[in-house]
This record gives sequence, structure tokens and C-alpha cells, in this order.
Amino acid sequence: MNPVKPRMHFNFLRFKPAFTFLLKLLILLSLLKCIFFFYNLHSGQGWQVTGFSNAILLICWSVFYDIFIISILAVPLTILFFLFKNKTTILKITGIIFSALLSLMVLLNAIDIFYFPFKLQRADAELLYVLRNPFNEVNLTYFLTAALIVITFILLGLLFYSWISLFNKSNRFRHSEVTSMLFFVSICFVSFISGPKKLLPTYPLVNLSYNQLPLVQNSFHQFVYSLFRKNESLIFSEDYIRNLPGSTRLNILKKNGANVMNDNDPTKRNIVLFIMESVPYDFFDSTSRYKVKMPFLDSLVTKSTFFTHSFSYSYNSNKGITAILAGTPTLTEIPLYHSAYTSIPMTHVGSVLQSEGYKSAFFIGDNYDDFGFAKCVNWLGIQRYYSMEDVPGYQHMEKHTMGLHDEFVLHFMSNKVDELPQPFFVTDFNISTHFPGNVPSTFKEKYPAINITARMKTMSYYSECLSEFFKKAAKQPWYKNTVFIFCSDHWMYPDFNDSKNDVEKNFRIATFIFDPQKNEQQIINTPVSQLDIMNTVLHISNYKKEFISYGEDLLQMPADSNRVVFAKANDILYQAFDSSYVLGFNVVQGKSEFCYNYIKDPARQNNLTKSVGDENVRSLVQKMKAFLHTGYMQYENKISSIK
Repeated sequence: MNPVKPRMHFNFLRFKPAFTFLLKLLILLSLLKCIFFFYNLHSGQGWQVTGFSNAILLICWSVFYDIFIISILAVPLTILFFLFKNKTTILKITGIIFSALLSLMVLLNAIDIFYFPFKLQRADAELLYVLRNPFNEVNLTYFLTAALIVITFILLGLLFYSWISLFNKSNRFRHSEVTSMLFFVSICFVSFISGPKKLLPTYPLVNLSYNQLPLVQNSFHQFVYSLFRKNESLIFSEDYIRNLPGSTRLNILKKNGANVMNDNDPTKRNIVLFIMESVPYDFFDSTSRYKVKMPFLDSLVTKSTFFTHSFSYSYNSNKGITAILAGTPTLTEIPLYHSAYTSIPMTHVGSVLQSEGYKSAFFIGDNYDDFGFAKCVNWLGIQRYYSMEDVPGYQHMEKHTMGLHDEFVLHFMSNKVDELPQPFFVTDFNISTHFPGNVPSTFKEKYPAINITARMKTMSYYSECLSEFFKKAAKQPWYKNTVFIFCSDHWMYPDFNDSKNDVEKNFRIATFIFDPQKNEQQIINTPVSQLDIMNTVLHISNYKKEFISYGEDLLQMPADSNRVVFAKANDILYQAFDSSYVLGFNVVQGKSEFCYNYIKDPARQNNLTKSVGDENVRSLVQKMKAFLHTGYMQYENKISSIK
């Protein structure tokens, strides 16, 4: 007779210790966030909680990140428990380490209640410096310091006691409670399968506004992430700024004056911005061997305001989009919308235009949130974000390496724009001109003897796609009331077999503005920048209030002027351009490395920094110092006049 085997069944009580411990921790973290909410209500500009659904969204993101971080910490803990389940000493040490990490997590969230008003962001790696100099850096009172110390010990004691309570009297960890630790692992698994992009502390920007982001972040998450990417998140220190003799500040608080485009006409103009992926100035330069034969765009330029000395801010799309749409330079190596500086004083173009009655939308053929653009777009207050997945039938369309080809996205965008009420602000970020230069199999190059490189062929294809878009748009009632702005996101080699490094040409991009109501050409030789685009958009919209920008209005740019614009080559080298000279400035050493007259000395034979007292070098260095000083003040929220 066979013995009866015991029936295996699920015992919820085995999970009770883990559930209880997690619940206590979540309640404590939620309580701290509630205190954070009310204590910083004024600093957070009221947090702009728009209603019940928005509040629920905030709560969900907040709880998600708290559970996410707890589960991440629990993974090595669980592994060690199963590897050393009979080693009491190892288990005790593991428990102490885990308890200390949880205590640190709670402590950082508590510190942020008082730290946030000084930086308008949750704590990052810079906090290590602040803690070494608390009175000099943030003027913390003795009372506050003492209170934080008391809170620290209380939290450490409570959490350590909660952890020790999971042990029995014999100091052996019970089987049921070891099993319950699987609960943490399951949470971690759920967190991961929900998307690895959520490892970014700024990921909630896809749903929340920029000034609500601190409400849902877990300070431990932000702090560890900033340590991991500390070299990419650094900006200049205050000591560095003090050691730039004679540095001043740029005026970045702007206000539009009279607008001949709108002041006498109550009808607000629509704005369509085409951000052209990896398009160098060479494709439009008649003196370049890489001038693309593209009948539509060539014709459009003859009816546009065209800028012959337009410069990108960086080599990267994720910095170009911020320069173009926010008028603000990225000083960190990581994108600004991935950094701890999402709350710096700046103008959010979508929100500003919405206050003027504009509808806004952004179109791209990539997957959702590639390059973090969905976060960036929502951070800037743009109302709708359309990616590849929004295009009906995209699964069956021929794709570029990066996503859908331009013809499909522009056709989809055309239909959506027709549905938008006027006035509107629409941005298209094309991708077919992106590396590696794929074109659809159906595309036949009409000028193979002229468009000789793969990159030139992609530009020829893009021109044809735009031709189809404009043919349809010209028949729509909104067309005549629309201004079309074209600007590259950054420079790229027109031929990858001819990859020469040029300190001036490697930032030269294409920028021009087409207005169907003017339909005439104007050539502007004054140096301009991506940082000028937002000013121009706000000028066209007839926005009259103050805004923050490092740029100027392109529509009021003098035809010939010796203006200076700036670019970031990497985390060491910044560049300044005027109509004749380019300066390379080493921000680590605080001195210029080169200065060339790129007009008279295109081969860069004469480095003017070696000429003592050269006036051109001195002037550009002075302007570069002003740019760096202003950037530091903005990022550290030390410009008192900016609200």
C-alpha cells in the first residue's frame, strides 16, 4: 500500500513577513513624499496637479519607483539567502547590509525634503560635496542638521528592527520566510519586464510634466544613477567659474518687441518645424562637391530666408533637440532631459504656446521614446507625440534601419495636421537621412552622376518626400497662414569615405525659413545657431511675455553682422564662432586651445592663440567665459531674476 503524499498547496502566510515589511517601507516612503509635497509646494510651483486622474498617475508612478528600487536591492539579498541558507553569520551580515541600504534610501528621501528648495531637483552625486560643506553651500541651520541626525538614527533603528524581526529565536532563518523573499524577486521581474528604460529616473516624463517629476522620483534611485554617470552629469564648479577672470553673464531673459508679422493681424500664424536628421550645410552649399541635386528643396530655398553661417550646438541629436526646442544648451554629457537638471529655469515651448491658444504635436518615424524623445517632448509641454507605432499599417511598410521611412511619416503627419485647429505648432523629426543611409527599394535616384554618395541619395529622397507633403499642404486652408522652419539636428559627414575633421565645417548645418506669404529669398550671412529657433517660434506666435533663451530671433537677424554663437564639441572642448573666426576653449584647463580664421585660413595653418594679445582671440575668450558663467548660473538655479 503506497503512502499518501502530502498535497502541495499555496500558503499565503509564508509571504506575510515580506508583505508586512514592504508595506511598512512603502507607507514610510509615501509619508515622506507627502511631507515633501507640502513642504515644497511653493518651490515646486504648486506642482500643477490638474485633477483626480493626474493625482492617481502621480501616485502610481511614485509607488512603482519605490517598489522598483526595493526589489532591485532585494535581488542580491535573495541570492545570498539561498546560497548560504545554513550560514547564520553570513545571513546576519547580509541582513545588516540590506537594512543599511534601505535606511540610506529612506534617509535620502528625508533629506530631499529640505534639500529640494536649494536646487529644485532631488539629490544627486553633488550632495556628497554639499554634506562636506553644509553651512557654506546650503546654509542649513544647526537645528535642521540636528533634526536630520535624529531622523537618521530613528529610521536606522526602525528598519533594522523590522529586518531582525524576520529571524526566529535560534537566529535561524525559517523556511517559510526564506520562501517569502521570492516576493521581492517577483516584484523585480515585473519591474524589468515593464521596460528597461524605466531605469532612468526621468522616465516618468513620458506621462508627467517636468515640474511634477520630483514628486514621483525615489531619491536613492536618482542618487545612485548620478553616481553611475557622474562624469557625464558634471557641469562646471563654482570654483571654476570664480577662476575665470573677468567673466560676465549673457542676457538670457528675453522679450519679443513689435512683431510686424502679427501685430496688425489678429490671426495667429501656424508654425511647422522640420528638424532634419544629420544634414550638413554641404548639401546646400553650391561651392561644395557634396551639393545635392534636389529640385524641390533647391526651389524652396530660392523663396526662403537662408542662413549661410548656421551652426549646430553639438554632434548629437539628443542635445540638438534641446537646443532647437528649448533654446537652452546642454552642459552635461548625458541629455539634459535624462539628467538631474530637468527643473532648471527654462522656457517650455509647448506650454508657452498652449497659453497662447496653440495646439502642438511632434512626429517621428522611430519607435516610441527612442533617444528619449518622448520624455523630451512631454518635458517641453508639447501636447501630442506621434511615433512609428501610431502610423496605421506600419508593420507592413518598408522601414529604414531606424524606423519608418519619411514618405510614410510625412503622409501620416499631413493627415493629422489637416485635423488640427489653428493655430498650431508641429515638429517633424525625419530619420531617413540618418546613418547608414537606407532608401526604400522603390526609390530611383534621378541624378546618380551628381548625388554620388549614399548620404547624398538619402537627402535626394527626403527632398522628394517633402515635395509630396507640400503639394498636398498647398491645397489646404491652413497653408498660407503657416511659416515653415527647417533646421538640421547636427552635422554629419556627407561622405563616410571622406571623414576629415574640421573644427568649423563639422558644426555647419542647414537652416532656412519659408513663408508662403512672402515667397522671396533673403540671404543672411550673420552667424546663427540652433539656439535661435525657439526665439523665432515665439516671435512668430506673437508671444510677448518674458522667456529664457540663449538665442535671438532669426526673422530680425541683420544680413551681415559679427555675432558669436557657441557649440559643445565634447565634455572638455567648447567652441565659439563668429563670421570669420573659430575658438576652441578647454573647460578643464580654463584656457583656449586654438583660434583660426576659417575664412582666410581654411587649412588651419595659423593658430592665433600663439599670438600674444590678439584682439580676436581675446574677444572670443571673453564671450566664451560669459557663456560658461551664464550656463553655470542657470544650471545651479542661481539667477534670481529668472522665475
